[in-house]
Amino acid sequence: MSPKFPTFQRILVGCEAGDRAAWEAFLARYTPIAQALGAFYFPGRARKAQTAFWGEALRSLSANDSERLRTLDHQAERGFLVDLRAFCLELAVPTLASCADGVAVPAPTLESLEALLKDLPLVQKEIVFFKLAGYSDATLERILLLPAAAIQKPLASVEKSYGTVLHRDGDCCPWPAAWLEILARARGARREDCPSRRLLVRISDGQTTWYEKSPAEEHLARCLHCLEFWVALREVTYLRRVTTPLPLAEVEPLLSCLPIAAAASPSLLKRLFSR
Repeated sequence: MSPKFPTFQRILVGCEAGDRAAWEAFLARYTPIAQALGAFYFPGRARKAQTAFWGEALRSLSANDSERLRTLDHQAERGFLVDLRAFCLELAVPTLASCADGVAVPAPTLESLEALLKDLPLVQKEIVFFKLAGYSDATLERILLLPAAAIQKPLASVEKSYGTVLHRDGDCCPWPAAWLEILARARGARREDCPSRRLLVRISDGQTTWYEKSPAEEHLARCLHCLEFWVALREVTYLRRVTTPLPLAEVEPLLSCLPIAAAASPSLLKRLFSR
């Protein structure tokens, strides 16, 4: 990261203080990720509705002296993005309750998903999880950095029940309401023996010893709560890599959703685009 550009922690602190420049940087950096998540998990929404939803999310994050924003992870950017993803998906659940699924195949439940994943190795669990979420093979290769042949191997076990979903070309969640309920239930199922989120982030970065990594991965292979966090971590890491900052002209309209302080500091956004 350029020394001229602040860390994400500094951006969050600035946002919590109502600093215009910090919110500009926040919007430039994270709006494209929120848009990508919205397009994937809420595929039936028009672009105007997606924009309105993001505005609602911003108002909720910044309300009451940024009370909700302060609860998101401030230690690691990808941990923050996992929390932002969960916040946006949870905010959308009430609006999806009456939405019809986009495919004829019955949606999985938390229990049926656990049964499908039960005897698979960790990497195969990830593949099945992502495929049922609605990702295409081509995108999954980029998320997991795996060849196509490796992705196809574990899908035989779910082919009979979900074949038409597994072989779709585009990226979109086939059953938004049901899938978001699964994700929410998994997030709420943390156990006392679950490894810390920070440890899982370090494992994804290759910054742990075998003694730390091995038991954590064994736990991941049997805990849907931790698997959901792990998959979310992989998803936001991919989105952070492939999205580009929002253009200056598209940032300005979003500022009206936020409690911006009257005095603005030098624009962090200009630093971002000057790199």
